[in-house]
Amino acid sequence: MKHNENDKALEDRQRQMAAAFWDHEYAQDRFADLPPDPFVTDILGAAWAHGLLPGPGIYIGVGNGRNYFPLVEGGLDLVGLDISTVGLAAIRKRAPGHYARLVHGDLSVLPAGETFPVVIGLNVFHHGDRDTAYAHIRAALEVVAPGGLFCIRVNAVGTTPGRPSEVAAEYDDGSVTRRYLPEDGMPPLLSHFFTSAALTGLLAAYEPVLPLTLDDTDIATGRPGDWRRWQGVYRRPA
Repeated sequence: MKHNENDKALEDRQRQMAAAFWDHEYAQDRFADLPPDPFVTDILGAAWAHGLLPGPGIYIGVGNGRNYFPLVEGGLDLVGLDISTVGLAAIRKRAPGHYARLVHGDLSVLPAGETFPVVIGLNVFHHGDRDTAYAHIRAALEVVAPGGLFCIRVNAVGTTPGRPSEVAAEYDDGSVTRRYLPEDGMPPLLSHFFTSAALTGLLAAYEPVLPLTLDDTDIATGRPGDWRRWQGVYRRPA
């Protein structure tokens, strides 16, 4: 019991750190002027090809809406889930009509057993250490309906962080957890960087629709940058 209580306390602390980090970032209008990720087009194409567009889904880590709006405009009726109240407030300000579809919290706030035909998590499942990141992905896979799609984008090893950080943990599979150091009022944050083998192992029970690819596009310039991410679309067997 003591071990479980310690695990929960660690999860709660990491969740609070992540919420504080993103509240700070969205208060500075991070991403507000950037275009959506090109991966959004791939997600809409995969949903259309599998007869899931138009249709419902959930976007985990919706942030302040940079990718949420084009996905909704493309035909997905998405629940927008996020731990940042500041990010959700930005979406509500921009589009008050989406208020009822926005939910503050993580996957634990969803009704038990609820599933969605399309589950999207872009740049969110890597928050925390490796155990936390793996648990988040496994929890998200559980809310994919049979025959549904799981769309993922996470940090990859080989990234050169653009902010002061230190290695918090290195693992036998080659993955790394880094700790971003406080800077200009920004709270500390743990972030995990995946290898393709580790990520493929987590997704082994799902069928690749768009297999993992490595993307290093700098959204601001459209050119290769220092940040590397794995992205892919997987289908839960019917």
